This record gives sequence, structure tokens and C-alpha cells, in this order.
Amino acid sequence: MGGGKLSKLPLADARSAAVFMTQQLDLPCSAPCSVTSLMVGAISARLYTPTRGSLGPVIIYVHGGGWVLGDLDICDPLCRHIATRSGYRVLSPAYRLAPEHPFPAAIEDVQTAASWVASSPAVLEHPVTGIALAGDSAGATLSAVAALSYDAAAPLLALLMLYPVTDISRTTASYDLFAEGYVLEADDMRYFVDSYAPGIATRTDSRASPLLATNLAALPQTTLLTCGLDVLRDEGRAFAARLALAGVDVTFSEARGHVHGIATMRRAVPSACIPVDRAIDEFVANIRRTPTASNLMPR
Repeated sequence: MGGGKLSKLPLADARSAAVFMTQQLDLPCSAPCSVTSLMVGAISARLYTPTRGSLGPVIIYVHGGGWVLGDLDICDPLCRHIATRSGYRVLSPAYRLAPEHPFPAAIEDVQTAASWVASSPAVLEHPVTGIALAGDSAGATLSAVAALSYDAAAPLLALLMLYPVTDISRTTASYDLFAEGYVLEADDMRYFVDSYAPGIATRTDSRASPLLATNLAALPQTTLLTCGLDVLRDEGRAFAARLALAGVDVTFSEARGHVHGIATMRRAVPSACIPVDRAIDEFVANIRRTPTASNLMPR
């Protein structure tokens, strides 16, 4: 749109631009939903509670932004949408960002948030009967890694990964195909990776590149969406294939003809609502398809 490229902007300007872009491009949520600000340890978070829904499970939604950009505002419309569409509470944590806080700070914060929610803290007002993890882009990566290491008492019900980063140790053919002109550019990803994991050896750590994990069988029912015109497309496809080979119940779909970031660009790209909502609905169906499904259905 003629503006400066994110990877070339000063950090503060890039962060402001990312939030502004969401405000301009995403759909506002008009459905009734209460929003509460709270603290999860040392990090802030927002809790979205739909007017009508279940007080059992909680969805933890982790925003994207290449571990460098994004805050609670960047995914606010989407979190409201997920809460009201699913009927479940949604908690969004403001994890620490790179380069001020490089790997593994972000994943530690998401892991802390997952354990905190699973402990049914009093501030949530009602017992947590299970949690589900979700996120877009880098947030999807953090959600998957948190799911792999999850060991809290409340059951882990489902995972939603929207156009995830799954391997920062190398690039794929989709980096060359969609290097420029498709919103998220190859240079942007290089900038994000350099900021988040400046040490080359770190990039092969499975907590940074979950595609390299030895075993993915511990992941719960997973819904994974890739975008057809995205530098991350191929690694998302590869992760879905590994999930299937590991015996994980995985639903994979690709939004053909769509660019990266469509879950927060639903007003600018109306057709994005179809693949995004399908993925959300499948994710919610997975939450309900648990042994205690009768206790998890929204009221």
C-alpha cells in the first residue's frame, strides 16, 4: 500500500503499524462479550467471557507478529469473535517480545499462562475443566510448543494453528515463490528470526522449531490452516503431515489464493471469513469431542 516495509521501520513504528493495520483491516465484533484485564504472574492478559456460553473450558489465544510485533490489541477483535462464536472463555496473554526478550522468553510466558489457567485461579471465577491452545503465525508456534510441554492437571483438549511458523532453521520453496508482495515477506521473516533467535544453534531447538521435535504424538486434536500465497505455506504443510504420521487427529486445510494474516484481515478480505471460521468451528468441535463433552457444551 506504499508504506514502509515492516522489516525496515524503526521497531516502535513497526509495532504501531502492526496494530494500526489490524484496526483498519479486521472486522469488529459486535456480539456481547465481557472483557477483563488481569495479570498472569508478571505479564498482562485479557479474559473474554461471552454472555452465553460454557464456564468449563478456557481457550488460550496467542497473538502473532513474528515474536517481535503484536500486543493484546492486535488480536482483540479475533479473540472476541472466537469467544462469542465458540461460547467459551478466551484468555489472551501479552507475552514478552523480542529483541528485548529473545527466545525462550515468549514460550516461557505462554507455558506459564497455560499452567496458570489450568490451576483454576480464583480470578477466573469458575473452575477450569480443560484448556485449548490457539494462535496465528508465531502465536501458533508458541501454542504448539506449549502443548508439547503441557503437564498441568486440567486436560488439554485441542490445538488451533493458523498459518504457523514451524521451522526457523531453514527456508522452503514457498519463501522463494512469495518472497515479496504477499503481506508477509521473506525479509520480514528473516528480521523476525534474527530478533527472536539470534543464535544460529538456537534455531534447531524444537521449542523454536517444533517441526524438528522428535515426537509430536503428545499433541491433542489439531486444526491447522495454511495460506496458499504465504512464505510459511510449505512448513505448515510439513507440520500437518508430521502430525498425521505421528497419529495425531489432525484436520488440515489451505486457504488457496489467500495471503498470510487473513484471520486479522477479515474486513479487508471478506472471503477470508470462510476458511478462518471453518478452522475455528473445527477447533471448537474438537473441544466438544472429548470424553466429558456433555460438560463442555455451551449453555
